[in-house]
Amino acid sequence: MKKLLTILAAAVCLSVSVSAEESSSSTPIWNHGDNVSKITYQNVQVMRILNGRDAYVVLYARPGIKMGKCVIPKSWAKATKDSPRKLVFRKKPAGLDSYMTVIKEDGEFKKVWLTLPPSKLDSIWGHIPAGVKIEGTDVESLEIQK
Repeated sequence: MKKLLTILAAAVCLSVSVSAEESSSSTPIWNHGDNVSKITYQNVQVMRILNGRDAYVVLYARPGIKMGKCVIPKSWAKATKDSPRKLVFRKKPAGLDSYMTVIKEDGEFKKVWLTLPPSKLDSIWGHIPAGVKIEGTDVESLEIQK
């Protein structure tokens, strides 16, 4: 009886290893041929967001101890007949850091999501003094520095 159980256990182990080899040579599960999304996204942690008259200036974390900066025009928050809405604010869930998500389609910028505390009294929010000119308020695209 023990010999029979040992032989059955060995047969099961061999059949599992043979089927594992066969499945590893097949197409990977993430390669779906033409069924691949053209939309990509990139998340970065927001360190500070400065509220200006015509734009927001976002300071975000880069790899290492570097910091990046981008300008997001306030006009992106409203959709027009010529262009769709490009800026969306989302409420930050408790326990998460604030972050920015840049969404692209076929490598072309589509929209940006800012996940932040809704209260402008939070320490992440700041203000740009009146009279300070912000360059880049007329941009049509957004790039994240790596």
